[in-house]
Amino acid sequence: MGNIFLVFGYGIPKDILKDENYNFYLKMVFNKVYDISVNDNSKKSLIIFCGGRTDMSKPYQRTEAEEMARFFANLIKNRTFLNQITKKWMLIPEKESLSTLENIINSKKIIKSRKIDKDNIFIFCEHTREKRIKTLAKKIFDKDYDFQVLSIDFDISVNRYLPAEFVAKKEQAELKHSLLALESPEKLKKHHQIFAEKFEYLRKMGQKRHTEAVKKWWEEKLKELEN
Repeated sequence: MGNIFLVFGYGIPKDILKDENYNFYLKMVFNKVYDISVNDNSKKSLIIFCGGRTDMSKPYQRTEAEEMARFFANLIKNRTFLNQITKKWMLIPEKESLSTLENIINSKKIIKSRKIDKDNIFIFCEHTREKRIKTLAKKIFDKDYDFQVLSIDFDISVNRYLPAEFVAKKEQAELKHSLLALESPEKLKKHHQIFAEKFEYLRKMGQKRHTEAVKKWWEEKLKELEN
């Protein structure tokens, strides 16, 4: 196939085409994909956008994956001078994931379903998740896949400036819970349910209290995830 790019989502804004965080994130991703593609122009590129229905606006049907793919398609459409490169890009939305762990698992399913057994994988994510993603990707991907995690510090919302101690504790707890979830299908199903409950909780709290609600949810769940 060529190179595989996994683009992990980070929520769904009201309008992704105008959202400051996503503009920064996805344009940085676009340029990196372009640079790698130019240096390996003989091959096609598979770009998998990862993220399910985390929409905070009724009817809660939009997915992170489809919104990011739409943003990317718009970038491609408005840059016809790059057609010789971008025509080799295949955009695939992975729409089922509610967590970082599921992003990796479901991306691997897509890769395997296309009978791609050996390729370079580049994983794009928000920078505080880099260490956790490296650990999980090493656990999940076969030795035939060489992967790199390319984190981007794009977030300028209140979440970016939460206390470092809180962020570190959250990351440690989520990594521990994710590793436990890999032990059995039953634990993986419970993992999915916890994150489904998270988004139900955030919707009930409402968009005006979203940042406060995210922090509160994590504070309440940390002990549960650590056990």
